[in-house]
Amino acid sequence: MAKLRVRRVELIAPVSQKEDVLRYLQAFGTLEVSSVTEEGFGSDSFSDETAALEANAARVNAALTALDKAVPEKKPLTAMLEPRVALSENEYLEKSKSLDEALEAAEHILKLESEKADLAADDVRLNTARDVLLPWVDVDLKDPEGTLGRVSYLIGSFRFGIDRETLLTRLASALPEIECVEAEILNTSAEMTAVAVYCLEEDAPEVEQALREIGFVTAPDCGDISPKEKLDGIDNALAANKARREEIAQELKDAAGKREELKFALDELSIRLDRYAAAEKTGRCGRVMLLKGYASEKDAQKIKTKTENKFDAAVELFEPAGDEDVPVILSNRGFASPLENITGMYSLPGKADIDPTGVMAFFYYFFFGMMLSDAGYGLLMVLATGGALLFKRNMEQKTRNSVKMYLFCGLSTMFWGAMYGSWFGDVGHVIMREFFGRDINPLPPLWTDAVSDTMNVLIMCFILGLAHLFWGVLMKGWTDIKNGHKLDAVFDTLPTIITVIGIAPIFFGLFAQDSIPEDYTPLGTFFFNIFTSVHNGLKSVSAYILIAGLVLVVATAGRHAKGVVGKLGGGLYAVYGLFSGYLGDVLSYARLLALGMATGVIAQVMNMLGTLPSNTAVKLLMFIPVFIVGHAANMAINLIGAYVHTNRLQYVEFFSKFYEGGGRAFTPFEAKTKYYRFKEEL
Repeated sequence: MAKLRVRRVELIAPVSQKEDVLRYLQAFGTLEVSSVTEEGFGSDSFSDETAALEANAARVNAALTALDKAVPEKKPLTAMLEPRVALSENEYLEKSKSLDEALEAAEHILKLESEKADLAADDVRLNTARDVLLPWVDVDLKDPEGTLGRVSYLIGSFRFGIDRETLLTRLASALPEIECVEAEILNTSAEMTAVAVYCLEEDAPEVEQALREIGFVTAPDCGDISPKEKLDGIDNALAANKARREEIAQELKDAAGKREELKFALDELSIRLDRYAAAEKTGRCGRVMLLKGYASEKDAQKIKTKTENKFDAAVELFEPAGDEDVPVILSNRGFASPLENITGMYSLPGKADIDPTGVMAFFYYFFFGMMLSDAGYGLLMVLATGGALLFKRNMEQKTRNSVKMYLFCGLSTMFWGAMYGSWFGDVGHVIMREFFGRDINPLPPLWTDAVSDTMNVLIMCFILGLAHLFWGVLMKGWTDIKNGHKLDAVFDTLPTIITVIGIAPIFFGLFAQDSIPEDYTPLGTFFFNIFTSVHNGLKSVSAYILIAGLVLVVATAGRHAKGVVGKLGGGLYAVYGLFSGYLGDVLSYARLLALGMATGVIAQVMNMLGTLPSNTAVKLLMFIPVFIVGHAANMAINLIGAYVHTNRLQYVEFFSKFYEGGGRAFTPFEAKTKYYRFKEEL
């Protein structure tokens, strides 16, 4: 549970070594570079270089996307656990020499993709033209031989069946003043009718307009060839396009051999972009460069030693001033380290905060297991995550932390599932009853069944919630002590705890049962007796504790206000806030029961659905797939629910008692790569 001490780093080196120094620090990956604003130091702009790199990176990324679509890369199921490929500095420098070749390969792939897109568009055009020509295959669209004199003819079609008499009748109705109109049916079907219409040359525009109003579409222009000849040409073009697409597919398949070079190129371009961004933050005065940044105390000392040994550089370390915007670096061990990301998702600790990750860890895992609460699901989580940690020892730290988090969540889920007697719901009892004819439960609860003993489990949830909230209040006191506010530590914690303890017996009395259930386990009886004893003991003195707490709250909560009235008003308002706030907070922990019951009830329903048939053989055949699919879906849904609501209890109920947040994340100058990483040799 610690925020690492951060030191400001200032490095001076010759400008001639600037690129080498930046490359070395980037590989080191432990220094956050900040902008130099000192008077007398200028800065360099690399906007042109950056624009070129961004354009190349976009093209390489597009080429990789095209390759993945055309020739998908085969990945094992455990691919997400695999680390990036590690390269030494020499290996990296050697591979970076082939960047131009990779860019050429990307350009070639993009040209193939562009050509493939053009062919697809051409196919659409050709098929459209083919559909238009198909009805005219048996019709001669060439101009009539000889001259027609003053007679014009119009050849086209209607997209419905129509006979010659109907067509002439509709034309006569639309054009009563025109007498010289003749029509010939060239081809007809229920969907289309091809016609030739003849009229005097001077009447042609009006006749064509009348035809269009009926639905006339002019026949395709085939020039000096017949529709069949043109259709054959289109078919040949489509065949050629298909052959070319097959060639492109093969060329893309061959280009897949360049996938690794493209991956490295994308990472290399990203590295160079970050290096230019860092270079723009450095200062330059004559032949000297100045670089400033932040690092943890341990890493800052290593940067100083190694950089001074490798380059003509001088490095000085400073304690940051109180008004500096210093980044936050968390360092936790054991089962708390995987939860640093959970803390960061909310907000990193501010300057006055302590790191809450360590104290949050126990409650986080405890509550997660209580919400998922099925030992079978927990066992699957433990086997999956434990196997990954055992057999994938080369996982990167971020991935390892995520796996470890779900390992601890799985262990907690197993614990609470065993306490509730939930192993894939009531699968043990169902199997014994439905397939062996024995109405016994081979996996009874160690404590109690949460579904049937709701009230006692609910009380346990509220007790755990109070413990969680009290821990947050104590954290507030500890924070005040560390910041030198010892009096505030007492006045902000002790009155609150005393008041809540005073009201707790009244609140719990609303839910408590008078007698132990008949089917209670020894452990359940033990817990029940402890709770009853403590509850009865507190109930006899709770009024005095409550009065003492209220007096302390009224007397101390408004201590910073001016005047007696202000102090009294502040105290009374604090009493209102205390009751309303803690009532809502404690009730929020009912979700521990609600989500646990949801998991258990749905699991039992899945087991019931799998055993609906009366025939034993059919029942077995149905039970297996329903069990697998049903429990997989139930586990997935409730995993998400447990994750979301566990986070909520930390963020809303716990953190609100002591945590301000607002810290700035440490963003080291490092090789932010997707596929490759540097070996840790520096």
